[in-house]
Amino acid sequence: MYATLAFTITLLGVFSIFEILKGNQKLSLLKYYVLARLIIVTLGSGLDYLSFNGYELLYYKEVLKILALLLTVNLFFLIVQKRIPKLVAWIEVFFILFFIVELIFGIENPIVKEGVLQNKPILFHQFFYGLYAFLGSIALFYNSYYLFYVRKSNANLYELKIKKWVGFYILSNIILFVINMIFYISLKNGTLGAYDNTMITVFIHRFLFIFFILIRPRFLDDDKYARPFDQILAKNSGLSFQNFEFLFYSNHYYLRQDANTEDLALKLNVTKNELSNFIKNEIEENFTELLSKNRVEYLMELLRAKKHESFTIEALSEMSGFNNRRSMYNAFNKYVGQTPTEFIQSLK
Repeated sequence: MYATLAFTITLLGVFSIFEILKGNQKLSLLKYYVLARLIIVTLGSGLDYLSFNGYELLYYKEVLKILALLLTVNLFFLIVQKRIPKLVAWIEVFFILFFIVELIFGIENPIVKEGVLQNKPILFHQFFYGLYAFLGSIALFYNSYYLFYVRKSNANLYELKIKKWVGFYILSNIILFVINMIFYISLKNGTLGAYDNTMITVFIHRFLFIFFILIRPRFLDDDKYARPFDQILAKNSGLSFQNFEFLFYSNHYYLRQDANTEDLALKLNVTKNELSNFIKNEIEENFTELLSKNRVEYLMELLRAKKHESFTIEALSEMSGFNNRRSMYNAFNKYVGQTPTEFIQSLK
């Protein structure tokens, strides 16, 4: 049974990787982390399948488990905060060095097999796994607090979708944590039933991650959230893409009716010419087109959410940053090829 599950998750992982790469779409830093995490899931499941059939690679479980943790921690911070805090990065560096020392002394993951605890960790190993749990908890609970309390006043549809998406994965992990605690207590008390192998929770966790990626908000695939990898690594003088993305997209500057290059340049601490050149060279659009395109996309999200049943088209137009009805209709027709009314009818 376990070999079949491992093979199934391997196939799901391969499918998910191709789904991310399809259409030669641009890849953001976030997507590189997603791909790396999917590769770990796929590789781990594939090696588990070989292990169940008598071909096992030494220490592969330990190495992949650590990589999976670090990628998941960083992925949470990138999704929720658009950055990886320096403190977290330094803790991860220490954790990697700690793991190398542990590996030299022959650490093996404690597992339960047929109801029996194997590879019981010594005190030094217990401290290591305590740090492992601490890192995972940072990603889970701190980002939960940041997402649902620090930014709870943000009612933008994009933010609400991110909260719903990440909330599903957080809740799933909490449920899985509770199951594992019940599993551990049952083992200690000798009341363990059919649920007698840690591979079960491993498979559940892998499946949840693949499902989490497959149900991601589709707007994360848009070009405005992506940059070629060589540009991510390149150092920019003046305005950085990260600062522009944070202000223009993450903080939805384009929804302001008074948005203009002078004001945006001032907020980014660059000159108007530097901003104009950046938009032209990096995003390959002019400022007016960039505003209109993003406002139309936001208005489409409002219409898909059936906000027109509670608000007039004019009110939704203002929420989307348009100054008047005519400019909204012109932009909507340009980028969608329909009027808002026709778009609403097409949704039925």
